[in-house]
Amino acid sequence: MRNILGRWGRGLQAEVRGAAFPVAEHLQKVDIFQDLTMEEIEVLFRGVMLRECSTGTLFFTPDDTSERLFILKVGQVEVYRLTAGGKRLVTRRIGPGTIFGEMGLLGQTLQGCFAEATEYGVVCVATRDDVLRLLKEHPDVMLRLLEAVGTRLKLMEERLEQAVFSPVKVRLASFVLAHMDPSTGIVAGYTHAEIGDTIGALRQTVTETLSELQGQGLIAVARKQIQVTDRPRLEEVALVEEALPKRAA
Repeated sequence: MRNILGRWGRGLQAEVRGAAFPVAEHLQKVDIFQDLTMEEIEVLFRGVMLRECSTGTLFFTPDDTSERLFILKVGQVEVYRLTAGGKRLVTRRIGPGTIFGEMGLLGQTLQGCFAEATEYGVVCVATRDDVLRLLKEHPDVMLRLLEAVGTRLKLMEERLEQAVFSPVKVRLASFVLAHMDPSTGIVAGYTHAEIGDTIGALRQTVTETLSELQGQGLIAVARKQIQVTDRPRLEEVALVEEALPKRAA
């Protein structure tokens, strides 16, 4: 892992791997900015920075006092925590068109999290001043930003609670159901190690549990692909969580 690298671009268009990149056009597609006109974005984000990043780039760590908002254009980023034993627990996977780093920007802690690029990527980076100017002029954007923060905190809390209180089989069934294509019943693109990082389990345990579910006729496993073959029964496995004791409020 390494600190954030790559070359910076200035203004609302920068060169990335030899191609002109329209930053304003991209920002308008991000959910919290979608009501802004292109002209408003060009004025408000005239100094926005653009960066290429390689696999392993760290955007922030638990000790970082970051006051930057990252908007991912290309690639994938994982936000994760480390357990006391050094085990990686992924709390969020970020794809193109998504913002991250908003907690630090709002003066909050980064929840003990790391953010790391898992493949080549391109990010827009806005400073605290950029975003504060935007929020003052467009309070509706502030409301959407707060809603996004609230939703993500709730999802992170639920995932951490599940990792603590639910058996691996339940967590794995929930993962498969949450990530499968509804039309095909297929979960594609995840290694067993990546699934383990997400549900808080060792890769070997994930492999063994997938084999168990396959032996029960609930799924079929191939390389980087899981096919759900009996969704009702798999949903029954995931619903075992409801009968488990929960943490006191």
